[in-house]
Amino acid sequence: MSIQSLPIISVNLWDILISLANLLIMFLIVKRFLFRPVMKVMVQRQEQVDKIYDDANQDRQAAGSMKQEYETRLASAREEADSLVKNAVQTAQRKGDAIVAEAASQASHLKQKAEEEIAMEKKQMLQSVQSEISDMAVSIASKVVEREIRQKDHDAFVDEFIKNVGEQS
Repeated sequence: MSIQSLPIISVNLWDILISLANLLIMFLIVKRFLFRPVMKVMVQRQEQVDKIYDDANQDRQAAGSMKQEYETRLASAREEADSLVKNAVQTAQRKGDAIVAEAASQASHLKQKAEEEIAMEKKQMLQSVQSEISDMAVSIASKVVEREIRQKDHDAFVDEFIKNVGEQS
């Protein structure tokens, strides 16, 4: 038996060159047909993501400015409402004061008029009483002159006078 040498460990330069050429061709094919489209898709995706982030930032800024505008308008509306309420309260207070002053004036006028009427009635009543008293005094004097005055007659005249004054008033 003869010992044959096995080509297991042999290095064949042509095989290496062919393998390298195959590797280079495969690399170029993969680069041309796989990496470029994949990179193109990744760039597009990155642009979409960047656009979404930009839109979100713009929306957030718009929402912030809208919030600021809303808060400004709300503060303005509150101030206006407070001003309207204050003006309404002041107007109501002035009207209330005017009504109270007018009522006080009318009450004072009515009181003065009533006092004047009372004074006139009192004066008329006093004149009426004086007239009645003078009539009675004349009547009594005439009766006294007609008769001679005795103590009994005098007491009777006084009682009659008092009775007549009581009946007429």
